Amino acid sequence: MKILVLNPNSSAKVTEAIAASIAPLQAVTKHTIVCDRLPDAPIGIETDEDVALVAPMVVDAIASSDADAFVVACFSDPGVTASRAATSRPVVGIAEAAYYAALQLAPRFGVVSLGASSVARHAAHIERLGLTARLAADRAVNMSVAEANDLNLAGTSVARTAKVMAETDGAGVVILGCAGMGGHRPVLQQELGVPVVDPVQAAVAAAINALDLQYFAKG
Repeated sequence: MKILVLNPNSSAKVTEAIAASIAPLQAVTKHTIVCDRLPDAPIGIETDEDVALVAPMVVDAIASSDADAFVVACFSDPGVTASRAATSRPVVGIAEAAYYAALQLAPRFGVVSLGASSVARHAAHIERLGLTARLAADRAVNMSVAEANDLNLAGTSVARTAKVMAETDGAGVVILGCAGMGGHRPVLQQELGVPVVDPVQAAVAAAINALDLQYFAKG
């Protein structure tokens, strides 16, 4: 079966980073994983306006796809709820998947975010999911999507932010709060002393599980 991992921005570099982060999962699943982007979307999804703009584009892309399951690879989960209402196939948002994965690893989680507006959106989403009590901290690195995706440029800031959450805020697990941040995980996982969740990996794993266990009928 086929899983479409949809990057709702137009960045080829972010899409490549997403594909790289899920390569280990492709190596161990029988399903085909395809990564794609929305060429007419902003280069990065960083504001509430960006989220509102791409949400219907995500719904349209999913409706017109022949994939058996979908991962929406933006940490604001744009269009996820509406897409679920429009198809019986599994639609996984990377933020939801990351939060649920983190809950299984530690009592409280931290999120490394892009900027202040991201932190606010995450807080609202976490509250809707009823998980506010499990949030240790959400700290921003104050970077764009492109900057946070650059391991050389963002590595020190991401690591420093994650370390504060693990050592000061009481986060027993750290979530990388952007689809393009997955490349930071290997180093952080070795150095931080707590689990580090790449949300795209968590979402793809959930999609694979849904197909393997036949939770959804195609339609």
